[in-house]
Amino acid sequence: MSRRRMPSGDALVGVVADGRIEGPIAMRIQLVPSHASEPDAIQFVTTVLVNDVVAIDAGSLVLGLGLEGQRRVRHVIITHSHLDHTAGLPLFLSENQGSFKSSFSVHASRVTIASLRQHTFNDVVWPNFEKFSLPNGGGPVVRFLEIEEGRPFELEGLRFTPVATNHVVPTLGLGIEDAQAAVIVTSDTYRCDAIWALANRLKNLRAVFIDVSYPNELENLAALAKHLTPQSLIADLAKLECDPAIIAVHLKPGLRARIVEQLSKIEHPRVLPVVIGKTYEF
Repeated sequence: MSRRRMPSGDALVGVVADGRIEGPIAMRIQLVPSHASEPDAIQFVTTVLVNDVVAIDAGSLVLGLGLEGQRRVRHVIITHSHLDHTAGLPLFLSENQGSFKSSFSVHASRVTIASLRQHTFNDVVWPNFEKFSLPNGGGPVVRFLEIEEGRPFELEGLRFTPVATNHVVPTLGLGIEDAQAAVIVTSDTYRCDAIWALANRLKNLRAVFIDVSYPNELENLAALAKHLTPQSLIADLAKLECDPAIIAVHLKPGLRARIVEQLSKIEHPRVLPVVIGKTYEF
């Protein structure tokens, strides 16, 4: 069976050999590799790809995806302004603008949009693509669309619910739902009641992809930088009332082995480090 996506707003479906449409297929989540020589171990920058067509953050958008993969992406959601989550966006827009039939949509909070305009698309660091027109007359290269904490929105047959996380700049995690399953991608966060409140509300929650950046011995640094450690993750899991997989992401490359070792000692069978580049299906 081949797979394709119906036009925007419809569910992801399977298509059998004679063209008949079968039912919805699994939601697919991939942490895009950010380093070509060691794709399964090193994560310097961050992009989470949902169903091949929605990218959450753009750090590795042009590093871990070839042009074919990039051209399947229809929307980018930027969770916050930090460089490891935004670095690939200017290059992605530049390299792919010729294939856009209409303005490419970047979704972010008001404060993150303001940061992108002031610090990235400012005609100094990078051209202001809001002023550049597509050659086919389809409008400007990019349009920024505001999202708000607690206000769900829909893209490509998926429902996204933004939730404010506990980080050093305003940051939004995301609940993601289709007809069969839900997952949470926290983006960067330290201990945060709002994430677990959302987790406890979502039906069919299958996984939480959560920031665990530092080992336990760097808890003080983690608290200042607003990232979790294995021990602070465990403290927060006490707030969880359901049993999804807990998949640790954002592991600092030079500290990865130590973090993985500490995660392995957690007495919770569903806490695991992410496999970078793996497509998780739910």
